[in-house]
Amino acid sequence: MNDINNPEYLNNNDPEKNLDFYRQDNGGMITNHNGLADKLLQNDDLYRNMKGDWKRTDWNKGNNIKVTTGRQDGKFYITREQQNIEEIKARVKNYRHAAEMGVPDPLAPIGDDGKLTYKWMELPTVISIRISDQYFGGIPWQAIKNDRTLKAQFYRVVETEYPQYVCYPGGKLPIPVDVSYPTKVGEQKFFRGH
Repeated sequence: MNDINNPEYLNNNDPEKNLDFYRQDNGGMITNHNGLADKLLQNDDLYRNMKGDWKRTDWNKGNNIKVTTGRQDGKFYITREQQNIEEIKARVKNYRHAAEMGVPDPLAPIGDDGKLTYKWMELPTVISIRISDQYFGGIPWQAIKNDRTLKAQFYRVVETEYPQYVCYPGGKLPIPVDVSYPTKVGEQKFFRGH
């Protein structure tokens, strides 16, 4: 007889996720940084009409990332220039300094011991996209953070290659899972991030 408070389908296992739906190169879910190229690749008439070199520049909704899409020498590309990177670095530096002085952060997560901890990182969008493209085959951070191992590997990359964005005191993240450093897979097909 099943106890209503302990159903057998809650067996403490994480549900499996098909991360291919998030990849840019598989024509999966359209996100805020892969929709245009995916649509161009699916539309043969439009693709033929847009032969040659071209480029289009626009700003994101927050008006802080300049996104240029185009085609050069027969290859599609996307470049991103985030305008507020220096402000983010300064904010992280001030936060880490305050954390190292013992100033509590009331908006920080609560740790396993029930006490306030500190936020781990404040990463510019263009850097998270670059890490996703180089190490995780284009899977965005929103999908990576759902998987414990991938999330730990992402944190390890940030801690090693982008320590200026680590908010945690001392600059070393308390990653709870011991994972190997991810392998660099290079740039995504049809994408070039800056």
